[in-house]
Amino acid sequence: MQYVNKRENREEGNKITQAYLQEIWIEDEQRYPVDYNESFKKLPTKANSYYKQMTQVLLNNQNHYCCYCMRRLTGKGDTTLEHIIPQTADDKVAHYYQRDDFPILKGYIKLSSLFSHEQNPSMAKLPHTVCYDNLVASCHGKFPTIKKGKEFETDGHSCNHPRGVKRALPLYLLTNIDTIITYEINGSIVANPDSPLYKEAEELIQSAQLTWETLSDIRALWYVLRHIDLDQIVAESGNEQSRKDLIQDHLYLTDFSDEKIKALTVKFTKEQYWECFLLYDWFHSYHWNAA
Repeated sequence: MQYVNKRENREEGNKITQAYLQEIWIEDEQRYPVDYNESFKKLPTKANSYYKQMTQVLLNNQNHYCCYCMRRLTGKGDTTLEHIIPQTADDKVAHYYQRDDFPILKGYIKLSSLFSHEQNPSMAKLPHTVCYDNLVASCHGKFPTIKKGKEFETDGHSCNHPRGVKRALPLYLLTNIDTIITYEINGSIVANPDSPLYKEAEELIQSAQLTWETLSDIRALWYVLRHIDLDQIVAESGNEQSRKDLIQDHLYLTDFSDEKIKALTVKFTKEQYWECFLLYDWFHSYHWNAA
């Protein structure tokens, strides 16, 4: 995972939230609607423009990578807005996230249900369902479609979709995230047992299903190809045979078992898996934990 500095792009993000709130203001009652869990999506005349604007700001803030799995994102059908404090949170749930470790969550966010019942509420704390501080960009979490029997189904889901409202403390908001959650050369993602946030890291990993087999395989293959120039990897993988040669030639230089080498070769020789693999180029320059 990478550190996400929410103080950057914050002014730009807050302007989007404030413009949205101005749009839905109930003048006669001097307050905002109580229910806007759809986060910017109930304005048909705006074609979801606030949602799209916020998505772009969040992507810029995160260098266009998913906050959970590090998939590269475009914002065009592959991106969802993830609420750090879940949309349906009550006071107890919100309190779990609004701790001293996360001053922005603690100091600048109010539950939307409370915000909307106030007359002329202060803008010092913005409603959590539409607040930049409580939003991050996540991928749709879909992996290639495979055939099982007579049916086709996705190879799996990760990130926003499986997390849902499960607890997932936003450790990516901490500058030392790279010491709390690390990746090993076999592609596994691990929580540092020496970290005081070990249990929370384990919870985050499981909530977002970051141990999914294909995701682990993707990380393992990036470790194998880490010494090859990224442009060369892309250039030499244009057809099935070249992908197979590229993968096999370097897998046999590792300590991976013959069974694992065969499985990785078969999987990533397929075009749909290879295209998915390339979206995780963040791992090309990752400093791997070889312990």
